[in-house]
Amino acid sequence: MIQENSGNKLDPWFVTGFCEGEAAFTYSRGKESLGAYFSVRQRYDNYHIINKLQDFFGGIGKIYYADGHEPSKFSGHTKPSLFFRVTRVEELLKIVEHFEKFPLQGKKQEAFRAWKKLVDYKADYFRRPDRNILEELRLQVSVLNQKRRDRRRGQGNRSL
Repeated sequence: MIQENSGNKLDPWFVTGFCEGEAAFTYSRGKESLGAYFSVRQRYDNYHIINKLQDFFGGIGKIYYADGHEPSKFSGHTKPSLFFRVTRVEELLKIVEHFEKFPLQGKKQEAFRAWKKLVDYKADYFRRPDRNILEELRLQVSVLNQKRRDRRRGQGNRSL
């Protein structure tokens, strides 16, 4: 059950808006498995928002620390960061519940809808999923997430 807003708890619409810009509805793939996950990454100095998000969702998921990195050929300098990541299907259903009740308003809603199908399928067929159906759902999520990345890259190169 999603916690209601009181005191210093996060407002549900704030969570939705924040996740519109900062969250990922995606998956990880291993040799024999495919897992959906929800993730939010923030610089370490924003640790309070990561903790509040985990509290908002009832303490589900885990928080991970990632070291910063010096610039490389493929990326710029990164500062230490924290990830709030939810991977267990029964916990992902709480994430789905929130975004069904307080829907995303932008383009990320498309990716969420495809990701939700993946989560629902994993919940319904946890023990014996059809690999072909999982692959089809994975491709839908992948295509929509790639479109979002492409749009962000293209917008960064436009001049006004």
